[in-house]
Amino acid sequence: MRRSIRYGLPLLLCGLVAPGCGKSDSDEPLPGDAGVITQGDAGTDGGTGVDSGVPDAGGIEPGPIDAIIAAMPEGSWKELPNTQMADVCPAPYSSYPCEAVMIAWSGGAYDSLRDRLVVWGGGHDDSPYNNVFTFDLASMKWKRWTELPAGMTGNSVTPVMRDKRVETCGLYPSVTSLDIPDAGLTATGYVRPELCEDPSILSQLDAQQPRSAHMYGNVAFSEASGRFYVLGSVAIYPSGQSGTQRVSGFDFATGRWVRGANNPVVDYGASAADARGHIWYIGSRKLHEYDPVADTWTAHASNGAGYYYAGAAVDTKRNILALVREGTTVSTYALGTPGKTQATVTTTGLSAAVGGAPGLAYSPVLDRFVAYPGGRKLAVLDLQAARWVEVTGTGDDPGPAAANGTYGRFRYSPTRNVFVVVNGTRRNVFIWKPPSTAP
Repeated sequence: MRRSIRYGLPLLLCGLVAPGCGKSDSDEPLPGDAGVITQGDAGTDGGTGVDSGVPDAGGIEPGPIDAIIAAMPEGSWKELPNTQMADVCPAPYSSYPCEAVMIAWSGGAYDSLRDRLVVWGGGHDDSPYNNVFTFDLASMKWKRWTELPAGMTGNSVTPVMRDKRVETCGLYPSVTSLDIPDAGLTATGYVRPELCEDPSILSQLDAQQPRSAHMYGNVAFSEASGRFYVLGSVAIYPSGQSGTQRVSGFDFATGRWVRGANNPVVDYGASAADARGHIWYIGSRKLHEYDPVADTWTAHASNGAGYYYAGAAVDTKRNILALVREGTTVSTYALGTPGKTQATVTTTGLSAAVGGAPGLAYSPVLDRFVAYPGGRKLAVLDLQAARWVEVTGTGDDPGPAAANGTYGRFRYSPTRNVFVVVNGTRRNVFIWKPPSTAP
């Protein structure tokens, strides 16, 4: 059972009128949190504090966000003050590598067990940062969970970290210089992927330091394992001309990366998790399913369409995966059917495309998909009627979306029934409170 509090007694009142409010009715413990730097600790770097905003077990605790949500009119946006991710970027840093964690074609995922947005990205020669960043909705604070490799700072890297040869292995080196025979390289100068597991190569790499990459939709969170996943990578730091099948899951209980079974493909993809915590990934024009508990991949239907710049979400009531680019057509997969039946739905209701890698999320309360193209605008999709309703939220303006796309940095909080978006590391986080009934 999901460990959260939903739509009943307002969280603001928990502890005042209902002892135990906000605690789970499940005896199964929620994994604890081991972490590094939390927003609000000393200095721009964040000091050396450990996050205490998320409980080790039980439900999700109330926080300052609840009074803000309670005061918001339905259909309104709210800017959350002092919520710039840059405050917890590793220091010293120059502004661009920190900013590129979001703007360099990178997305995010939502930890629905702990009610927080997860951001990971960078890549190519934009940013070497491979830190796991989370925004905790309850406390309205960012946290940096992992540190850069030894010898790398927020604005400098050692020569070995720029050695492109091991990009295909998906990890930063653990040594100061690499010893790799030329016979083990491809014609373009990268380690042959099948050699990445060779002890002579693996011993020179750090399994706790996945290489920064443009992530597009290649990141996801699974409730089944409680982990955040990097589902293979493309445009890897620093050359940007390679990819890796390596899958890594970040375990918030231990603060460490856990190796997963390789993604069958190396591609720019889109992904979303279903109610069971299975992750559905579209790459190379084929649907793939990752079971994080069994640690297995299953290939399903092909449909001839690529998803280079798509938002993805699952209708958890009907078990339908939807992928949206421009919005005038929506690609769907009926995940409950034996063949994972694919269909392309032509929609009505849009005055302009929601393209440019829009954010896409599903709300079971509205029973609608919601796309976010930027600013105060949203588009609400009734998939069964194949009809969009365009909405302009009132209140604060989140400003334009990142030029290279939003991807998974627009997410729905099932715990608090709001949508969360962040458009840049030096911009505050915004939330949108949906109407009580679908428009």
